[in-house]
Amino acid sequence: MGWYSYFMGYLIIIIEGDFPEKVINMALTRGILLWDIKAIENNKIMLKVKIPGFRALRHIVKHNGCRMKIHKKVGMPFKLSWIKRRKGLIYGSVIFFISLYILSSFVWFIEITGMEKIKESEINDLALQYGIRRGANINSLDLDKLEIEMAENHPGIAWVGLDREGTKISIKIAEKSLIPKTEDHKKGHLIALEDGIIEEMLILQGTPLVQEGDTVKKGQMLVSGYIYPEIIVNDDGTQSFDGDPELVKAKGVVRAVVDYKQIGSCPLEKDTYIKTGETIEQIIVKFKNKNIVIKGPKEVNYKYYIQTTKSKNIMPWRNKDNSVEFISQVYYEQNKKKIQYGHEEAFKEAIKKAEKELGSKFKKDIEVVEKEVNLLPGDSNIVKVEVTWKCVHNIAKNLVAEEKPQNKTEQP
Repeated sequence: MGWYSYFMGYLIIIIEGDFPEKVINMALTRGILLWDIKAIENNKIMLKVKIPGFRALRHIVKHNGCRMKIHKKVGMPFKLSWIKRRKGLIYGSVIFFISLYILSSFVWFIEITGMEKIKESEINDLALQYGIRRGANINSLDLDKLEIEMAENHPGIAWVGLDREGTKISIKIAEKSLIPKTEDHKKGHLIALEDGIIEEMLILQGTPLVQEGDTVKKGQMLVSGYIYPEIIVNDDGTQSFDGDPELVKAKGVVRAVVDYKQIGSCPLEKDTYIKTGETIEQIIVKFKNKNIVIKGPKEVNYKYYIQTTKSKNIMPWRNKDNSVEFISQVYYEQNKKKIQYGHEEAFKEAIKKAEKELGSKFKKDIEVVEKEVNLLPGDSNIVKVEVTWKCVHNIAKNLVAEEKPQNKTEQP
């Protein structure tokens, strides 16, 4: 019967009595269309009949002393009947969602962050010049373009970020800051940032206290900010300084070889998770701390999965308890698989992990000159290594001087 029967509507009924077959025979002889007839119990049959045929069938059933009940109503007429009985609910829902859509197209809240010296009122005035105000149509605002224009047209702003969160526009400000001039009045010394072996020194100002090849400790003074009018070289190679010292700001570069160590490990057997390609999506409406699933299954039957969640508050101006939030959750099914490494593979994997961790800590001006790998003892199921990178970089750091030394010192 297909779609035509669904469009016209039909009933699934159950006829019960001593001779239900007589009912079927009489109905067919009178031209009543019946289909999908099947016996479900003794003296009980189930069948389908169109709506007009149902009315005629009632008299035949009664005439033969049988009973008939409706098992299910199927088709468009019954759907329309349900809609007619609930007109108010449907119209109200339509009006509600249309109102939400219209209201969510306007700016109702503006949040400004990031100011230090610039006043918030000044940013509000600037935003107003570019049409960012309460009641403005969000869809008419080109936020990417406005970010550039607002930053270019304010002398104190270095960067502007505009983000839309429902009906709220967030304005993030980064103020311009002038690079301070070198404060030469902060006179002092150069000390070591880290332990290392001095490889190269370039002293622009101050008195060196170490030389190339020396091993230094973190915090040790490398270059003194005191300079002396007279330097005397003694017979044993040491230097003596005479005269009243003058305190300056020590300047220079002290490059040293510094060891950086990192431990990495890799098990000989581990679990990994691989996506199967199967996904489940749920659309949830959250209202008054209740989650209503409007799309997708209520429960996810995946044993292993990755879940991603996106949410949108469509009524952020309401208080938290009465807000309406749409939540989209996608579940990506995974299969668990065991991976086994040979000792050589695990050794390489452990090194890779340690080097990745070391690389994340370094600045651009650090030069790696040598690498060492040591296998560490440990669990028989885990390969553990210690990776050492010998790096060369400037370890000198300024330290403001507070006390004046004696007027004579000796330096090797």
